[in-house]
Amino acid sequence: MRNNEANDNFWGMMQAHLGYSDEELEKFKNDERNKKIFEKQEELIDKTIIFEVVESHGCNVNHKVGDKFLFSAVGFMLAHKGPERICPYIMPPMIRMMAVIQERIYEGLDPRPLFSCGQCDDVGIDCGGWGRVIVEPRIVLRE
Repeated sequence: MRNNEANDNFWGMMQAHLGYSDEELEKFKNDERNKKIFEKQEELIDKTIIFEVVESHGCNVNHKVGDKFLFSAVGFMLAHKGPERICPYIMPPMIRMMAVIQERIYEGLDPRPLFSCGQCDDVGIDCGGWGRVIVEPRIVLRE
């Protein structure tokens, strides 16, 4: 448990980071979900979520097997560490899996989803689309 001074510093930092008024900060602090998340934040801080392309065919952006998309476990993409170009159709499955991974951490469960791969939203050549890319997440300790 944080001491009062550290607690005040943390909430002051969050208020500045999110641009909240004092009233908004109080509402944010008193939300039970936020309290639960912040109790588990230490389990997120040192982790990186890597989504690796494990299958690719016909991708217009040319994502290849082995391409990696990195996210901090708290939820932001480390775009400078991934491919120069990112297809918007690969983002939705990564967003869904990130939500599951974070939720599992918040609940004290193994963060790896049981169904742990996602496919881009392009339906592929056989269904009238262009290509298909499949990504699989890995959770690693941050370097």
